Amino acid sequence: MERIDRAPQSGRRRIVRLVHLSLGLVLGLWVVLVSLTGSLIVFREELENALRPGLTRVSPGGEWTPLQPVFDRVRSAFPGATFHTVNLPTAPDRSLSFWGHDASGRSFHAYVNPFSGELLGSDLADDNLTEWIYLFHAQLLGGGTGERINGLGVLAWVALLGSGLVLWLPRSSRRWREGFGVRWRAQWRRRWYDVHRAVGVWGAVPLLVVSVTGAYFPFQGPFRWLAETVTGSRAAEDSPRPPVRAAATPWVSLDAVLKTASRVLPEAPPNWIHLPAHDADVFTVRKRLPGEWRLEGANHLHVDPATGELLRADLHADRTPAQRLMRSMFPLHAGTFGGLGTRIAWVVLGWLPAVLFLSGFVLWWRRLSPPSKSVPGASPPL
Repeated sequence: MERIDRAPQSGRRRIVRLVHLSLGLVLGLWVVLVSLTGSLIVFREELENALRPGLTRVSPGGEWTPLQPVFDRVRSAFPGATFHTVNLPTAPDRSLSFWGHDASGRSFHAYVNPFSGELLGSDLADDNLTEWIYLFHAQLLGGGTGERINGLGVLAWVALLGSGLVLWLPRSSRRWREGFGVRWRAQWRRRWYDVHRAVGVWGAVPLLVVSVTGAYFPFQGPFRWLAETVTGSRAAEDSPRPPVRAAATPWVSLDAVLKTASRVLPEAPPNWIHLPAHDADVFTVRKRLPGEWRLEGANHLHVDPATGELLRADLHADRTPAQRLMRSMFPLHAGTFGGLGTRIAWVVLGWLPAVLFLSGFVLWWRRLSPPSKSVPGASPPL
C-alpha cells in the first residue's frame, strides 16, 4: 500500500495538521451547505423566472404604462402595506415589482405587467424558495445573530484554508509538480489524497476571495476601517436630506422622479427606485453603466420627494477608492464582476468545499478504520 507522506513530521507541522483536521470536522457540514446555497443564488433571478414565470415574465408590447397610477393600484390592492423599493424591468420580458411589507409586517413582492399595468400577483418572501435559500446562505435563517455566526464561521474557514496551504507546501523541489495534480492510476487512497490536495491548492485563491468578502457583511465596521487606512480616503456614504417641510407635503409622482433621473446618465436605464421611508428621506434611483460590477447599478441619483428636483448624483466614477473597495465586496462575493463567465465559475466554486469535505472525511475515516493485514514489502497504511 502506497504511503502518502514518507518524511517525518515536525512538531509544528503536527500542530498545523491537527488544527486543519479539527476545523475540517467541525466546519465541514456548515461550509458545504452555505457554499451550495451560495451557488444557487448566483443565478437567483434566472431561478425565479423558471419557478414563477407567471409572476416574473410578460409578453413585451409597446411602451410602459405610467408608473404612478400602477403604484396607486398596488397600494389599493394591499391596504395597510408599506413599500420600500420599486424593481424596474431590466429586459423587455420582465415584470415590474414592488417590494415591501404587508399589513401584518411580512415581507412580500407585488408583480405588475409594465405594459398593461395588470397586477399579476404577489408572493410572501417566507414562501419564496429562492428567498429562503438566500436567507439560509446569508443568515442561517437566524437574522442578525445567524449572520454573525456565519461571519465567525467564515473566519474559521479562512484559517482552515490557510492551514491546508501550509500542509500542501512541498518540502522538496522535486515534489512541487506533483502537488498540483492527481495520480489517477494510483491506489484509491492515494487518489483521494491527491484530489483533496489539488482541489484545495487550485481553488485556494478564489475560495479565499469569496470567504473574505463574505465576512464583510456581518463585520462591515472593520472592513470600512481597513479600506480607509489602506487608501487614505473616506469609506462612509450617506444620502442627502431634503429641506424641512410640513409633514403633509405630498410626494411627487414616480414618473416625475424618473424624468428627473433621466437627465443624468441618459444612456443608462434606471433599474431601482428606493422610496422614502420618512419625511427626511429621499427618492433614490439606481442606474447601471455597461461594465459595472454591481448588477443593480452603482450610480445613485437622489431626488427631492416634494419638488422632484435632483438633490445629488453619487456617480461611481466620482466615488473615493475606499468607497469603491466597499462596493466591490458583493460583486466579488457573488461572482458578478466578470459577467456570465465568472457567475458560472462561482457556481462551480461553490461545489469545491463539498469535494474537499468528502475527500478529507474519507481520508480521516480511513485513519480510524482497523488496519488491514500487512503485506510483505508494502508501505504502512495512510
